[in-house]
Amino acid sequence: MQVYVLEGSPGTHDHWEGEPTGVIVSLGDSRPDGVVGIPRLKGQVWKVVFDEPQYRPDGTGPRESAEIPASLLVAAPFVSGDDLPAELR
Repeated sequence: MQVYVLEGSPGTHDHWEGEPTGVIVSLGDSRPDGVVGIPRLKGQVWKVVFDEPQYRPDGTGPRESAEIPASLLVAAPFVSGDDLPAELR
């Protein structure tokens, strides 16, 4: 499933530069206690492979994929075959 990654809390490992997009490829580890005590970042986590390599605000990266809490993922709109570029149809 194609997803948008919402902005995480600055200073956490769920914060990215820009507005990353990617595809969910598998289930990640759950986070029963949240991330660094941030309750909204607890629960199910998904492994997302980014459309383009991503960086953290501190410049670390590039990362091809990451485990992202479900609370920070939004499904991208469905794209029909007619909306795809000709080379992808």
